[in-house]
Amino acid sequence: MDLRQIRTFVALYEEGRITRAALRLHVVQPAVSQQIKRLETLYGTQLFVRKSQSLVPNALAHELYVHCIRVLAELDKAHALLTSGADRVGGKINVGAQSSFHQFVIARALQSFSEIYPDVEVLSRDGYRSDLIAWMRTGELDFSVLSTAQDLLNMQTRDLSSEALVVVGHRDTLSGRDEIEGRELKEFRLVLPSRFKSLRNLIDAQFQLEGLTLRPRLEVDSIQSLLHVTLTPGWLSIVPPTALSPGMFGSALEKASLVKPLIRRKVIVAWPPQKTLEVPAIRFIQILLQIMSNIPGVETSSNGDAFA
Repeated sequence: MDLRQIRTFVALYEEGRITRAALRLHVVQPAVSQQIKRLETLYGTQLFVRKSQSLVPNALAHELYVHCIRVLAELDKAHALLTSGADRVGGKINVGAQSSFHQFVIARALQSFSEIYPDVEVLSRDGYRSDLIAWMRTGELDFSVLSTAQDLLNMQTRDLSSEALVVVGHRDTLSGRDEIEGRELKEFRLVLPSRFKSLRNLIDAQFQLEGLTLRPRLEVDSIQSLLHVTLTPGWLSIVPPTALSPGMFGSALEKASLVKPLIRRKVIVAWPPQKTLEVPAIRFIQILLQIMSNIPGVETSSNGDAFA
């Protein structure tokens, strides 16, 4: 059993379809089929059962998967050791994050990281969480910064922080307001992300628990564009504090605590189950945690100690 067969087996086990496994491995579909057939022939056994359009792993495959993941994890550790060297941090990392994080914290982290570790090449991508998860599965991203973790059962995750969402608007709109109740928002024009965004789904769910329904005048997915709308007096929005840069738009924007409901967003880092975070990735996450810990309203998780 060679390394290529192990990687092919793991990819097919996790993806469930030859087409997806081939895309993830950057090979043609027959190559996947051939590797699995050779593996099964070599040991005179069967690992997958075809059902409709997918391949379902049998009991033996479930046991084999556990061992294969351990093998790949150890190989990743060896690779990290050799590429990091004794004193130098080099290599490349592919970072993913939802757009609300790119507004401020990811940009700051990228700038600081590149200054401290100039030998590391960094690719940073933003997108919908479903896209980021798909890119991690295909190997295009090493890890991603995401909110919540309900749909990440097949990913490794660590908690980074928790943050209370805030109401943001023009200083004249929020003049003298340190906090605002959810029921009061009906008196203002609201701009919120669309329901394609996990942030909007979180907001709607918490308001419904209070017996409230939000009816925004505008739905805008771009945080930058959304914040520009709130520069007009009379408009408000609900955003995470990590989306707000100090001094953004001069002193025109103000924020107020949202109460009844108090909405907290959990922030995690996720990476594929067969990968081990290498030294550059860990250093980037450490810098990100430091930046987030200095943002009012953000509580970094004790689980972040795992990256220390």
